[in-house]
Amino acid sequence: MQHSSSPSLFSPSFPQLEKPLLVMLPGMDGTGKLFMSQIQSLSRYFDVRCLSIPENNRQDWKDLAQSVVELIYHAQRKRLTYLCGESFGGCLALQVALTAPQILSRLVVINPASALRRQAWLRWTTQYSELVPEWLFKTSGAIALPLLANFDRIDETQRHLFVKTVRPISQSCVTWRIKMLNRFEANPDHLKRLSTPTALLASGRDRLFPSDKEARLLSQYLPNAVIRALPHSGHVCLLEKDIDLADCLASLNFLPKQSNRKQSQQLSPLETSNS
Repeated sequence: MQHSSSPSLFSPSFPQLEKPLLVMLPGMDGTGKLFMSQIQSLSRYFDVRCLSIPENNRQDWKDLAQSVVELIYHAQRKRLTYLCGESFGGCLALQVALTAPQILSRLVVINPASALRRQAWLRWTTQYSELVPEWLFKTSGAIALPLLANFDRIDETQRHLFVKTVRPISQSCVTWRIKMLNRFEANPDHLKRLSTPTALLASGRDRLFPSDKEARLLSQYLPNAVIRALPHSGHVCLLEKDIDLADCLASLNFLPKQSNRKQSQQLSPLETSNS
């Protein structure tokens, strides 16, 4: 029996065991709820599972990645397995891939929070988040929401979902996950040995992190990486009405071969962009 703080996988739609497995790793919220707008499109190609990380989970990167590896192992049933992580989940996806590259067919990393180390002022201020009074934490959290999302590109339903999902996260949970991000560092020598084909999705108008620069940096280390530029998108790009993750993967020839119907119309990775 799993402990209540253990991460778990859930199916956001009816399981499709005949299709390749796609595991989605969430951002700081840890809920997986912010992927919901992408599920219908992705489900045409994948059996989608989302990771849920309880607020009281205090595993470090190594242990959390090992937990995800075990969850994937039990869910994959010898199928092709794609791993996709956004922001905090992008760091976790890299950690999982480095821990057990043999279980993955493709890796997708979206605006990874590994870029935190490139923001000296942000890294310095986040070190003291546990000292902020709770009332100020709630207030500053509301102020920070526009850093996370470009609300002019997100419809009202998704804006409501975003605020409803992010605002209730406890200060202790946020503090722990920020500490994890401050400690995260993927060794370049290890990344150079990671042969898993990797798609790096990078928002050009990310107000939180320099995600476009981080994607270019990671692509220098990862031997089989391609970049999909999202020049008008913010940090939480998958909530935006003009972003369809399945279409982004199709443009990079990253969909399962039997399902990829757009190969003849694809652009090169350097030519792709969103509207």
